[in-house]
Amino acid sequence: MDNSKSGSSNTTIIGFALLFILYIAYIYISQPSQEEVAKWQAAQTARQDSIARVDSIKQVQLKLQQAERDSFLRDTTLTQIQKDSILQVRKAQEGDQKFGVFSNAAQGSPKIISLKNEDLKLDISSQGGRIVNASILKDGEPYLAYDHRTKEDNNDKTPVQLLNHPRNKFEYHIPMRKLEKGYISTTELNFEVQEQSDSLVVFRAYTNDKQGYIEQKYLLKSNYIVDYDVTFEKIGKSAGPTVLQWQTFLGKIEKNDNYERTMSSIHYKEIEESPNYCTCATSAEEDLKNPIQWIAHSQQFFNTSLVGKSGTSFAAAKLNTFMTPGDSIHLKELTSIVRLPEDKSKLEMQWYIGPNDYNSLAAANVNLERIIPYGWSIFGWISRSVIRPLFNGFATFIPNYGIIILLLTLLIRLAMYPLQRKMLVSSVKMSILRPELTKMREKHKDDQQRMQMEQMKMFNQYGVSPLGGCLPMVLTMPIWIALYRFFPASIDFRQQSFLWADDLVSYDSIWDFGYVPFINTIYGDHISLFTLLWAISMFAYLFYNSKQMDMAAAGGNAKMMKYLQYAFPVIFFFALNNWASGLTAYMLFSNLINIAQTFITKNYLINKDKLKAQMEEIKNNPKKRNSMMDKYQKMLEDQQKMQASAKKKKGKR
Repeated sequence: MDNSKSGSSNTTIIGFALLFILYIAYIYISQPSQEEVAKWQAAQTARQDSIARVDSIKQVQLKLQQAERDSFLRDTTLTQIQKDSILQVRKAQEGDQKFGVFSNAAQGSPKIISLKNEDLKLDISSQGGRIVNASILKDGEPYLAYDHRTKEDNNDKTPVQLLNHPRNKFEYHIPMRKLEKGYISTTELNFEVQEQSDSLVVFRAYTNDKQGYIEQKYLLKSNYIVDYDVTFEKIGKSAGPTVLQWQTFLGKIEKNDNYERTMSSIHYKEIEESPNYCTCATSAEEDLKNPIQWIAHSQQFFNTSLVGKSGTSFAAAKLNTFMTPGDSIHLKELTSIVRLPEDKSKLEMQWYIGPNDYNSLAAANVNLERIIPYGWSIFGWISRSVIRPLFNGFATFIPNYGIIILLLTLLIRLAMYPLQRKMLVSSVKMSILRPELTKMREKHKDDQQRMQMEQMKMFNQYGVSPLGGCLPMVLTMPIWIALYRFFPASIDFRQQSFLWADDLVSYDSIWDFGYVPFINTIYGDHISLFTLLWAISMFAYLFYNSKQMDMAAAGGNAKMMKYLQYAFPVIFFFALNNWASGLTAYMLFSNLINIAQTFITKNYLINKDKLKAQMEEIKNNPKKRNSMMDKYQKMLEDQQKMQASAKKKKGKR
């Protein structure tokens, strides 16, 4: 076997080195700094202390009130009728202090109104006039979520429901004089139903004199869009902005909740700016001073977004994402404190409550589709504008998503083949020159600089670029990174099975061995078969190439270079174990196709004798070909002259 085919092996090492550097960079960027961790811990301590102080004050106030009431009720000088009368007066006074002109609206029992179409079912409470549950459907059937409360079988599923956590908040704080808190909260009011149908409900909370009201109107349209209008009419609002407090506790929906946690955050779009988001990998805060078009509380595959319609925008906002511990039943706490415009008594808005489906989000026509985490810059563009249309094209006539991944991989590898062929041709050229290079190394073994200069001169003479095998690998990196983001961000792959994988956006476990100290931290609690097969195929490929390495070219580092290449698949074997099985399936297919392309091209498509004749023709008919190599060769010659001159001067001394 020709031992001169080491170019592809060296290129493979370089490629894996680049992947490893990118992976380490991603981990480094994703992890919080020590300062961020300390700041988060301090904020959480202050938060808990504040809550404890408020709870303590409330408990003291309740005890004092109870003691006062008990003392009053034990007064034997008053008749029961007098006591009842005093209780009614006090109750009215307390209501006036808490609710002001809305004291009557603070009474009554809440009821639930349901709106439904084939894609969305909303349960809206008259208490606060807010959505308390959203069931997400597709063609009348519910999306399913993994039920993380089931310990016996972590693959149990339950219908996806959003906005249903009992601690969620969606309330308007309206500044009003002579109230204990200085404002009235809509959560404290029980709204009356003014109008109702299968797709419409209008709530009103009236002032005591019935002259003013707060109105909330929900109109469920097609798809996942809900028209939502809020009107403040003659309510005696005092100076100052009305503030919306929106808090969402995200529940675990996906199988791989670690993936889901790092892909969940608050997204937003300021007027005349591109969409943006709070940092996903850690707890984060954003203080927005400019007018805002929309705010979205989003997790990996579902979101609830509040959009200002034409003429309505939010004046400012403070956004906060709090990442809960890994063993919590929740992913994150998302809080948006939104300041409403002071010059508007009516706000026209829309809800989008549904899946992170590209077409559904794009239909809102406000760039909501940008909340899908396809990546940034050119990588996001490749995912959105190249890979997604290709996938959709295949999906129109192929029902199996694993087969689509295989075809997508084949198409990408064929598109990249011209670059790969260039890399392989460069490798073969290097093998043709190897006997001459070996002689040169022997001749100049005591003068490394001279050897480099002569080597570059030979490359230039024969029209060989030593970077020819590396550059194609670098040019394909954006596609790999785009695919890395595409699979776990695409809802189309969600809960789609292929072979042994039951969910292509999560890992493909063939054995869940449970928690093992240290192993769980660096590897996980399962074995992903696609990752294992990829590692085996990579080892086989590298072993084959190691047999063809030019040991003389590596010099004293030959042995290290031979074994260093195996470090990269080992590292990625651990790193890939928790990644989306759609991605690891792609990597396995891509590696197998790459092996086949390499074997066929080198053994059947490249005529080594013809290529050698072409190189001889280039040598015999020299032309100016590679200015970069000429400059490098000139630089080496100048360095050698300078060193020779320095030695001569030293000898004269």
